[in-house]
Amino acid sequence: MKKIFKSFALVTAAATFTRLLSFVFKIYLSRTLGAEILGVYQLAMSVIATLACVSSSGVPVTLSRMVAENSALKRYDKSNSLLFAAISMSLTFALISCAVFFAFPSLTSSLFSDERCVPVFYIMLPLLATTALYSCIRGWFWGNKNYGVYAATELTDEITKILFSVLLLSGTLAIVNSQLSYAYAMVASDVVVVVLLIVLFFVCGGRISKPHGFKPIVKSSAPLTATRLSGSMITTLVSLSLPIMLTKAAGLTTGQATAELGRATGMVMPLLFAPTAITGSLAVVVIPEFASMNAGNERDKIGAALSLSVKYSCLVTGFFFALFASCGVALGELLYADEQAGRYICIAAIAMLPMGANGLCVSALNSLGKETSTFISHAIGLAVLVAVLFSTVWFMGVYAYFLALILSHIASLTINLIALSKQIKLDKKPLFHSLFAYVFCAVAAMSLSPLCSLIADLAGNAAAVATVFAALTASYAVYVFCSGAVDKTDINFLSSKAKK
Repeated sequence: MKKIFKSFALVTAAATFTRLLSFVFKIYLSRTLGAEILGVYQLAMSVIATLACVSSSGVPVTLSRMVAENSALKRYDKSNSLLFAAISMSLTFALISCAVFFAFPSLTSSLFSDERCVPVFYIMLPLLATTALYSCIRGWFWGNKNYGVYAATELTDEITKILFSVLLLSGTLAIVNSQLSYAYAMVASDVVVVVLLIVLFFVCGGRISKPHGFKPIVKSSAPLTATRLSGSMITTLVSLSLPIMLTKAAGLTTGQATAELGRATGMVMPLLFAPTAITGSLAVVVIPEFASMNAGNERDKIGAALSLSVKYSCLVTGFFFALFASCGVALGELLYADEQAGRYICIAAIAMLPMGANGLCVSALNSLGKETSTFISHAIGLAVLVAVLFSTVWFMGVYAYFLALILSHIASLTINLIALSKQIKLDKKPLFHSLFAYVFCAVAAMSLSPLCSLIADLAGNAAAVATVFAALTASYAVYVFCSGAVDKTDINFLSSKAKK
């Protein structure tokens, strides 16, 4: 527990800068490619992500936990063997998948309703192999609590992706079709980062070892892989079927329906993940730290740290929710020159409220070896998502996607909190502070929305967003400190942990 908040500060700083770069880049990409081509990439990437989930989704998390436990027990030699066992499994499946799709191209044609997805898919297929190597080696650094390398490689990945994309999309390197440039850029970026990770692995003391520990890795990672795979399969199902349902329900053309998907997933979702620069950093840190505490039978410390982490996660997501819900239309026009995307942002912002806390709960349960519990909660959440989406899309259109997303996260969070309460003692006071903060943010969003519209009409979108941001920051700060959501005890606690 002594390094949690110091590690959190390091990862957050790097993640915030990375997310900022990614956010600015997504704006550039949306304006350069447009909603329709962005939808094409989303369709192709959803299938790639599903295949990647099978090979490397659950393994890195399990590897990081097992490496952290071995480090706590001074069994360092086993960590290298576990890494190479993980690489062997992940890379083998990735290469087999690539071979199958290249050998049987008819499989790809049958997957996509939009034929423009096919060349993009084949260009990005090698990402399966690079992702397998990337995720496993980063998992080793993650488990060894080398957060500097973990964060730096993520930042490097984003920077190289941006550089390659800008060079290709701007025509500076006019060697490929502009619509395919982003696909080539992603592959090139992954290759660069994998080479860097391999070099850093040896520099930091890693050694080639005989793969060992296949059985415990498979046993522990199977529920995680099933969780990620089911989520990715549902995402793929939604990406492939939503445009089809929209053409039938709303009478849209294939291009228009693909553009709606591009708005929802390529423009709105990146904004919803803005708070993960902070909440995601907590989730990264807690798995190896909590695993070490669990190995040392210090569950009381896990409960205290988790309760505080959840509270700060909720305070952060509440602020972003109020900002996006009140300024959604202005942000859509300002960032993407797309008013419709702005309307979606206003509604979709609600999904952020359960997302941050749920991510921490999932990480905590995984660090305690309760991967089956997180799989069950995730499966129930996905069932809610599918049921709501497919029953409401016919009269709600794209808004059904956001409603389904909100309700699925609420269902998963509820189940995970119940499961955690059976494992560790959670302090209820921070949870009540989180709930009251959400109520304040909802009231603030409703109050500031008319102000944003008024200023946007009078002085433009940039002035409207800046004014609401300033007003929200001031009022939220007053609320947080006057309500006791953040008090002297919390500040002293954070300070003492950062110094240790």
